[in-house]
Amino acid sequence: MYETELKICCQAARAAGLFIKKEFFKEQQKIAFKANSERVTKVDKGAEKIIFSYLRKYFPQYEMLSEESGLYKKNSSYEWVVDPLDGTTNFTIHHPMICTAIALLYKKQPVLGVIYAPLLDEMYYATKGQGAWRNGKKLISSAAQQIKTSVVTYCHGVGPANTKKAYALYKHFHNITRHCRHFGSTSLELAMLAAGYTQVHLVTGARLWDVAAGIIMVREAGGLVTDWKNKSWHKDSTTILAAANKKMQIFGRRELRKLKLV
Repeated sequence: MYETELKICCQAARAAGLFIKKEFFKEQQKIAFKANSERVTKVDKGAEKIIFSYLRKYFPQYEMLSEESGLYKKNSSYEWVVDPLDGTTNFTIHHPMICTAIALLYKKQPVLGVIYAPLLDEMYYATKGQGAWRNGKKLISSAAQQIKTSVVTYCHGVGPANTKKAYALYKHFHNITRHCRHFGSTSLELAMLAAGYTQVHLVTGARLWDVAAGIIMVREAGGLVTDWKNKSWHKDSTTILAAANKKMQIFGRRELRKLKLV
């Protein structure tokens, strides 16, 4: 199921990624700012144009939501969710932790996700019930059971409230785990969890395009995804607790309660 969607989605992600990679090695990019002070470049918009050219050609009946262009409404149960360049700030400071992320939702739940990291040439992909993969190799989330040897990553949305929560996350988890990191690309951080490199990923102020592809990646690799109140994730959730396994999920929930963030 979804074989055609996956094939076209991977083609679109790779084409956009190669464009991003080419631009990455050019001179410093001109930066503009959105109303919320987030950075945006011509590369974000150029990558979006490439992805749209594939999705509109093959799936004109599907709705599309993109970080840069908003929602293209259609009378469909299917919705593409696109982040053409996840990690724009990283891109503008010549940091290679960047990717393009595309997800397909059916009745508001992700059924397909593709994350392509062009500087690493790593293609992550997952479809519902078919597992998660990277460059043809199946992914299995970490079986780690020890808190003190785990790696926690976190990400936050815009605004002082989300920033304050992120500070609290770092201060707390830095002291009780092996490492606590913020890489600036939520999609890739979720892909890293799916691949077994990290054990927990926390998000406050989540936007759908930042997380949809990564959520199905984690689930299909054997991980668990809820919001901070332990409710099942849905497309309007603004917090995310992604965990490699049940023990890590319990650990994450317990520590969030300690921080009085739930």
